[in-house]
Amino acid sequence: MKIPRLYLSRPATVIPDTAVDNEEVLAKVQSLFQGSASEWEPLEQTIRYVFDRCSTKMRYLEQDITLSPGEFAAKAAAACLEENGVSAGDVDLLVYGGIARDAFEPATAAEVAGRIGATSVHAMDVTCACAGLIEALHVVAGYFALHDDIDTAIICSGELTRDRINYDIQTFEQMMIDVAGLTLGNAAAALLITRERLPKGGARLVGLTHKTLSEHWALCRAPVDGHFESQSKELFALAVHTPPEVSRLLDDAGWKPEEVDHYAFHQPSEAVLERIFSELGARPQACVHTHALFGNTASTAWALALDYRLKHGDVQNGDKIVIGSAAAGFTMVSAAAVWENE
Repeated sequence: MKIPRLYLSRPATVIPDTAVDNEEVLAKVQSLFQGSASEWEPLEQTIRYVFDRCSTKMRYLEQDITLSPGEFAAKAAAACLEENGVSAGDVDLLVYGGIARDAFEPATAAEVAGRIGATSVHAMDVTCACAGLIEALHVVAGYFALHDDIDTAIICSGELTRDRINYDIQTFEQMMIDVAGLTLGNAAAALLITRERLPKGGARLVGLTHKTLSEHWALCRAPVDGHFESQSKELFALAVHTPPEVSRLLDDAGWKPEEVDHYAFHQPSEAVLERIFSELGARPQACVHTHALFGNTASTAWALALDYRLKHGDVQNGDKIVIGSAAAGFTMVSAAAVWENE
């Protein structure tokens, strides 16, 4: 694989002001439940069990119903530009990789570009479920390889769940496909991709992979006009396919799993990640877990994990970083990079 010399900036992330804990979520579900107390008890116990297995504790949910996913992503994109001292006028390419959007057209990327003042820009959306933001990076790498005149790009996402979460759960069968939605949180994220390292440092891209197991496409859906549904038990069972895909990425980079210093992955469940990292042979201290802090924030989850490690961990020059996400489809996308700050 030939990848042009590219650097990823530190992520800029935005979360809503309103924190919602498990008790508040359960109270909302119970307020809509129409059965008896004895019927509610097993539902509640199962939901609590799922929260415990996933290590779900908190999620942040946006209360402003007028905020669009594009405006949300633009907040992160503007923060990313400011933090790195880059002008919006210098952005050549902007790719939106989020699930959330409030219109079929125009591209949400066009709204983001317009809001931040990037007026002379290639702008497009990439749709790949929770893997969309990393797939946006993949697309950007291809653009850089093909177009010598592109020097600066932004990838971004603004994940807002709005009315996609179903709290009106009346049966055990319904709960089994809706409970994953109760772990979702909102967040926006953006990263710059440049040919030259930015003053505040960045991660030099060294590898990318993508694989879709399309026979499993129906296990997780967010319909255009309905609620998010996930057959989570069957979906999580597909995690066995993730370690081989990450190993393929590491082989291409010439790395061993235990040599990687930081794994910043999608955060659907801490238990699932622990199993993946164990099977992969990763060092426990290299693995970032942020589900308990933010819940599952869809395409932005790995960016929040990386941002958390950069702010609260010890990331050194030359550290090896792997980012990854599995997504509805069933799709696995990952990237390898080396942190450089001098």
